[in-house]
Amino acid sequence: MLWVVGRARIGAWFQYYENLQSLAVILLYIQVGCSLIGSLGVSYVGLLLANLAFSLLALVAIESRSQVLTRIYAVLLMFSLIFDVIWLILFSVEIRHAPSGAYPGKFTAFSLNVVLLMQISGFIVRFVSAFVWLKMYRMGIEDQRQYHALSAEGNFGRVGTFGLFSPISSPRSSRHSSHSDEVLGGSVYNPNHYSSQFSPSDETQPEGKVCGRLTTEAERRMPD
Repeated sequence: MLWVVGRARIGAWFQYYENLQSLAVILLYIQVGCSLIGSLGVSYVGLLLANLAFSLLALVAIESRSQVLTRIYAVLLMFSLIFDVIWLILFSVEIRHAPSGAYPGKFTAFSLNVVLLMQISGFIVRFVSAFVWLKMYRMGIEDQRQYHALSAEGNFGRVGTFGLFSPISSPRSSRHSSHSDEVLGGSVYNPNHYSSQFSPSDETQPEGKVCGRLTTEAERRMPD
């Protein structure tokens, strides 16, 4: 009975886009950690650095809510999994069965084992995250279908779930974006608001000064 209830709760948890996105971010941070630790190795770290760049790109895509970057990362994730398999086939046996005196240095062999461990760990995390991103993509496609269906009927209300693969914006996401702009310095990213802080406005000036300035301008335009 507890197993059925727990399974139902887990299934319901995965039906919310926000939960999937949070899980994807956690998995990305784990990938970043694995890549950073593995990059301490003396060799075989090229793919780890590439995966580090891919993970950072995905984090930027999520934080900026960019659909273009998100789709680019989805393609890169597929190629990254293929490269992981190729790397493990080519170098895992070579690293594990290397003789103890093949590498100079005291910690060289240990660092290579760390590289292998981090590569395997990163591959497992990326394999799991691929299903999370696939679920997010399917929910985005379903959201787009509902949006186009209601748009054809003339109903432009909010439907489905907002996500990186969906063109629909929600009030919650709008509030979050405006709050983020305010925290990051919204005046810097909003030229109109930024310029209004330095240019005097007629509405903010006293009434006497405004009237006096209008009178002066009218006198200048009068013919002599």
